[in-house]
Amino acid sequence: MSIQIMKVILGCAAAGYLLSAVFFWCKKRIPSYIANGIAWVLNAFVVGVNWVNNGYVPFVSMYQVLTFLGLCFTLANIYMLAVHKDNWISPYFNLCSCVVMIGCLFMNATMIWHFVPALQSVWFVPHVFSYMLSYSLCAVASVLSIVWFFNKRNRENLDRGIYNLVMVAFPFMTAGMFMGAIWANEVWTEFWSWDPKENWALITWMLYAIYLHCRRHKSLKKFQYVFTILGIVALFMAFQGVNLFGAGGEHSYS
Repeated sequence: MSIQIMKVILGCAAAGYLLSAVFFWCKKRIPSYIANGIAWVLNAFVVGVNWVNNGYVPFVSMYQVLTFLGLCFTLANIYMLAVHKDNWISPYFNLCSCVVMIGCLFMNATMIWHFVPALQSVWFVPHVFSYMLSYSLCAVASVLSIVWFFNKRNRENLDRGIYNLVMVAFPFMTAGMFMGAIWANEVWTEFWSWDPKENWALITWMLYAIYLHCRRHKSLKKFQYVFTILGIVALFMAFQGVNLFGAGGEHSYS
């Protein structure tokens, strides 16, 4: 399938996610769910095509990882709906998926990372998948933290929603870091090499850990959302920034 057709599909998925958020805010739930479902299917189709073309889980380029990340927002949203009944968060998940789809439109769909044999490990898929789940949840939590500063009428719901999101995300982020350390020790004979991507991943983990700490102490609670907002900056650097700025270190696979 041509790259142009794939970009049209991604563009339609982005539009579907955006429409879903708009319909939700207009209190048109059924159209919102339909738009979200269509967008997710289109998104999943692109992931499926990538998977077939690779003959392997489509995690071998940033373009492929981001298209899969788009699916994770909806999966995380379904979990939050089922467990915490926080349906008001749904449009924020959709907006994040929309942004990711738009980002994919500007990426090189043909570029593939070249992994040396040592990096073709059983830890690869669970490591990446854990981080994508955690980052999707934390991205929404950080967006809600920004909203918190401007929405004084709904702060109680926002506070609860942010906490629920980070509490689900943090164990996945910790697991992703733990599996990455084991993998690094197998490949590079050391658990931690202070690689730029590792450093930003650690900074991200620490910022959300500090948020959880601040939330439990009355004297520090007023600072809690500073750390979730900084968290999305660190998250971007860990996930994409170090590659954009050519500072991937050991994690540069191109």
